[in-house]
Amino acid sequence: MKGRVVVCKEYGKPFVIEEYEVPEPAPGAVILRMTQAGICGSDLHTWRGDQNQQDLPIPPTGRAMGHEGTGVVEVLGDGIETDTAGDPIKKGDRVVYAAVFPCYHCRQCLKGNTNWCMNRNYPAAGIWPYFVATYSDYLYLPARHPFFKVPDELDDNILGPVNCAMGTVTTGLIRAQAGEGDYVVIQGAGGLGIHATAMAKEMGADRVIVMDRLENRLQLAEEFGADHTINIEEFNTPETRLARVRELTDGRGADVVMELVGRAELLAEGIDMLSNGGTFVEIGDIVRGREVSIDPSKLLTGKSIVGSLMYKPELLPRLLNFLVRKQDVLPFDKIVSHTFPLAEVNDAFAQAEWDQTQTPITRAMLVP
Repeated sequence: MKGRVVVCKEYGKPFVIEEYEVPEPAPGAVILRMTQAGICGSDLHTWRGDQNQQDLPIPPTGRAMGHEGTGVVEVLGDGIETDTAGDPIKKGDRVVYAAVFPCYHCRQCLKGNTNWCMNRNYPAAGIWPYFVATYSDYLYLPARHPFFKVPDELDDNILGPVNCAMGTVTTGLIRAQAGEGDYVVIQGAGGLGIHATAMAKEMGADRVIVMDRLENRLQLAEEFGADHTINIEEFNTPETRLARVRELTDGRGADVVMELVGRAELLAEGIDMLSNGGTFVEIGDIVRGREVSIDPSKLLTGKSIVGSLMYKPELLPRLLNFLVRKQDVLPFDKIVSHTFPLAEVNDAFAQAEWDQTQTPITRAMLVP
């Protein structure tokens, strides 16, 4: 049995598709058949060519692409009869798995911070077990890797973003200690921003203000509970955006500002939007080498800057339970706005591109 894998050979160049034999799973391992694989902003950075070979070298065999997604059990290795939570598991069951593949022995992993693994690398293509990323027909989960059976109540089309977009922004809000009565500003209304809107309201935020340049995304943010939206093409300078945030927060500023776009300059802008004691959460700016100047004196009033990367696996069952409770209340089915066959990966990326252009896509999924 063979399967396809999408590979990046060179930054800024079209991806290629390679075929490999599907391996037999080692004892304790699981092979999934992928059903959805999300086009995340971090993947767009690679496709767009924002990254470079010096700061983040591509392996000689290429990089296997994709990390967000969901699938069904294809093959269970010896000894696997349940998922990580102890629920019985069998071939064909839908699962959500942890998108981070940590080493489990570095200092951060031993402290339980597997999302901050010090040895985590982007997966190389063409090396056993071959199916190590989500833009593929299959995904190999090594022994001990966390995965959880999906509740029967949940529709297939809302599962893809759970193990990246949803988990990542929920962790960012937890790190900022977002809670009752807070004012939250979200920079960016893509897949991460829409989920962040829902989770901020779930945590008790009094006002959620969402910024973007795409009106269709801002409208969807309102459906997920945004109290106010700011189109940055209308408020097209940092000064006008700051003034609008001040107006919408009764002059006090935001308790939490989340950067979900991937632009370094939004750090300085977001710090100005914070109230005294507020927290800026950096999530989106994953490209190395970008710099921004800030005035450190602005932090003396208790403002904090925290970075947040992915999530701990224990969060996934909580997110699935949240979806069960809210799937008939919030339009999660609208987040995945477009699907593309795996063979059309490059066209899918071109249509999902939002930088300096308009796109109707909120979250695109590759469907093997």
